[in-house]
Amino acid sequence: MATLRKGDLAALVAKKLDGPRSQGDAALNAVLDAVHDALADGNRVVLTGFGAFEARQVKEREVRAIRGAQAGQRVKVPSHLRVGFTPGSYLASAVRGKK
Repeated sequence: MATLRKGDLAALVAKKLDGPRSQGDAALNAVLDAVHDALADGNRVVLTGFGAFEARQVKEREVRAIRGAQAGQRVKVPSHLRVGFTPGSYLASAVRGKK
């Protein structure tokens, strides 16, 4: 199993578009910027078949510190937003091997 980075994905997009690497890089950056902006504005991004990205509220909680001067003590983590991803049916079945 390999790790694909942004540059690798840009090359794959360019190959799919039958264009130069710069075209793939521009297309990938445009999509990522659009997803970034939509999430920053509080919107949910749904890519049918692929999945959905959304900002999720995480409640305040106490955790046990594992490092530093407070190791072993309870530390409060304030409530915050995080990005969540829910895979779509097409992606989930591809990962499971049922293409």
